[in-house]
Amino acid sequence: MVLVHGAYTAANLLAGAFLSIFLWRASHDLAPIALYSGLSALMIPAAFVANGLIWRGMGAGASIRLGLFGCGLSYLVILMLGNDAPHWVVVLGLLRGLAEGFYWSGFHLVTYDTTSDRDRDRYFGAQATASLFLTATLPPAAGAIIVAGTRVGGTYRGYQLVFALSAVVLMAAMVLAGQLPSSARERLSLRRVATLARRNPDWRWVTRARLADGFTGSLIGLVLTILMFLVLKNEQQVGNFNGLMGLLGVGISLGLAAFMKPKHRIACALVGGALLVLSTFLLPLYLTAWAIVGFGLLRAIGGPLHGNALAPVALQVIDRDPAPKAMRYDYIVHQELCLAIGRVLSIGCFLLLAAPINQMLLARIVVVVAGVAPILIWAAFARIPGVTAIVQADTRALPAAA
Repeated sequence: MVLVHGAYTAANLLAGAFLSIFLWRASHDLAPIALYSGLSALMIPAAFVANGLIWRGMGAGASIRLGLFGCGLSYLVILMLGNDAPHWVVVLGLLRGLAEGFYWSGFHLVTYDTTSDRDRDRYFGAQATASLFLTATLPPAAGAIIVAGTRVGGTYRGYQLVFALSAVVLMAAMVLAGQLPSSARERLSLRRVATLARRNPDWRWVTRARLADGFTGSLIGLVLTILMFLVLKNEQQVGNFNGLMGLLGVGISLGLAAFMKPKHRIACALVGGALLVLSTFLLPLYLTAWAIVGFGLLRAIGGPLHGNALAPVALQVIDRDPAPKAMRYDYIVHQELCLAIGRVLSIGCFLLLAAPINQMLLARIVVVVAGVAPILIWAAFARIPGVTAIVQADTRALPAAA
């Protein structure tokens, strides 16, 4: 799973990180980018639900392969459309959302079924380390390809190269995904999904954290990329900046993977959340080179401390259910529905405000307001009573290969 997710991350770093800039260059309008993100956010939970109701017999490995194929196809479609892509954001958003939904529904199943509370800190630490190592190398390479391609073959030649390369990486990941477990599950019950908080009271805090995460996370990612592009002037510099952030985060993630204990998760997340909040106040208020350096340092340190520390907590709460193996996909779908509600609401508000307000002023306001989310997410998870480390053998049987 670490290898497969690394390939998925590599494709996103090569092309996905620059997709917002590509659409911005083609239209000079934030609305198509927000529409693309909003439709993707709608289709992701739809794919989760369909995976549990209609294609329940599809194994998690097969779901991941289908998602990887869809993501690769979306890059190939953008490659064919070229600078007409902003006119097709509806189709692109629907396709990308379905693909992401199938990928992540399988990812969460495999993650839960092949880890326990004893090793989740190492697992998520390994995932983050691999992602940050790729972040240190691939965005600078992609930025260099885009800039060099622009000089040789026009504005969009470099983008064509990175989109094609990303599609190839995703197709290779499909081969690796054949080794993943099938993670069979019971049929999804929407009634059970709606009553999880009554069945497992601690889940209500996870619900609040996911709503906050969904409401702010997608908008911050969308807007920060554009703000960085405006400060740094070209894709090469954006790639170099992201690479430096990834390089700084690798050491922190390695340390967390090696030394993190369940009892330290909330404290580490608080420190990380405070640094992330500080970073989002810094860049939008001061669009300068020095501000972006400080922003990068704070996020490189705070991101792993906050994200890695909190990643296993929701799985701990699922473990408290009387029948966690039978109910795990219901919890996974509920999490995704909460994220989707937050994403759609935030992007809807953004689109409503985009017309009457200067877009760059709006972008800066969005980042400052949404920047408090890490502390809100930490506060929700901090209310969950601590879980004693599991000392008995994990009795969950690993599922058969897909």
